[in-house]
Amino acid sequence: MNIERATADELYRLLLDVQDQLNELMADDRLSLARDAEQSYGTARNAVGVVVRHLDAARQVLAVLETTD
Repeated sequence: MNIERATADELYRLLLDVQDQLNELMADDRLSLARDAEQSYGTARNAVGVVVRHLDAARQVLAVLETTD
């Protein structure tokens, strides 16, 4: 998929897929931060939580944009 030409609906589904993949990695303990990143960002679980919140906010923006079209 070309993100620059994707519709809001396609981007919304992509964000859901990314969030699902991150949650799976976190649940399986297959996600880790670089050694020096942990000093700034805490644990990988905390980093995933931040990413998931950003993905959720992006989905909300896309939902609003979709309804205004």
